[in-house]
Amino acid sequence: MDSESYIASIPVLDHIMSSETPKTAKEPFVPKYEIAAGLHKGRKVEKFVSKHVRPTRRVQKKSKRVKFVRDLVRELVGFMPYERRAMELMKVGRDKRAFKYVKARLGSHQRAKKKRDELQAAILAQRKAHK
Repeated sequence: MDSESYIASIPVLDHIMSSETPKTAKEPFVPKYEIAAGLHKGRKVEKFVSKHVRPTRRVQKKSKRVKFVRDLVRELVGFMPYERRAMELMKVGRDKRAFKYVKARLGSHQRAKKKRDELQAAILAQRKAHK
């Protein structure tokens, strides 16, 4: 058996010996899943979209009853100690310090802004009532 016929008998090398192109041309590799590689690598996941809005994120108009009850409680009980201290700081002109103090107590920038505005409105109402 000569070497040429021996090589031709090997099925793996058929496409090398023949002049025609192989039957299965090499297709570009398409991964079944996205590969975490390159500039923005990381596990590819869909962004989570909440189906419902949390109550704290919901903006609602206060009902008459809720407003009445809150005003009544504020009138009877007054301000909490941290609110009184923040109001004192505002009266002296240390608004930024008062904001930081309220933010530390409430834990949120947005809630601190809301509380600061509420306390400033209360100070203005006190000054107006005093005159």
